Amino acid sequence: MSRTPMLVLALSIVAAPVFAQTAWAQTNSPSVTLAPALTPEQIKASEELAARYDEAAAKEQARLAAFKNRPLAGAIQRTFNVYNNYLVMAAQMMPEADYAFHPTPEVRVFGEQINHSTVSHYSFCNQAGLPPGVDRRSAPPLSQLTTKAVIVKALKDSIAYCDSVIAAASESWLVEIAPAVGGSSSGFIEGIRAHAFLYNNAHDAEDYGTITTYLRMRGLVPPSSATHPAAPARGAAPGRGPAPGRGGATVGR
Repeated sequence: MSRTPMLVLALSIVAAPVFAQTAWAQTNSPSVTLAPALTPEQIKASEELAARYDEAAAKEQARLAAFKNRPLAGAIQRTFNVYNNYLVMAAQMMPEADYAFHPTPEVRVFGEQINHSTVSHYSFCNQAGLPPGVDRRSAPPLSQLTTKAVIVKALKDSIAYCDSVIAAASESWLVEIAPAVGGSSSGFIEGIRAHAFLYNNAHDAEDYGTITTYLRMRGLVPPSSATHPAAPARGAAPGRGPAPGRGGATVGR
């Protein structure tokens, strides 16, 4: 055996107890205060709210009808549908009183996080230019987005705008080279127009992942969990899989 693999093996043996101790300290430190587990009543209420606002099946039906023989645009729309649906559901499920909640002082309050998604939709969906027949639109001023009803409507409007851009985008337009896609915060690159929409989808997934903590700390099961059955106990008969039109795996309550 060469010296390099032996050195890696030795370091891993030495470091393993340190890593284990660190992990234990992160989860068992008496100085860490964890939010209480959700009650069965909170879980049931979350599932009922999620079912009320879930539009996954309708979005998937519309996508299948609109994107025949358009595999690239259809794939972009599919992922966009999954995460924008979760964002809207989360925005609807969170009580207005908790729109001012944030887990730590350094991060956005919930309402600001939803507004961030809204503004980002316009930014990403305008980045690569617009296909023929689409008029450019911009996000409303943040000073106007202050109540839950207005914030939710603005989020839905931003999604509808991106939907219109993707719907008008031909496969050939999506693979055309654009000189500066990616945005100033992520670094301008020369790439195909589709890059901007793929980045938009990744950003929605990031935003949704961020707000799941907000929801749980306010006693709500995030919609991606609330709309899926809990995983069966080990050794139990398997339950049904995710409902049609959904993406992602079942996650814990």
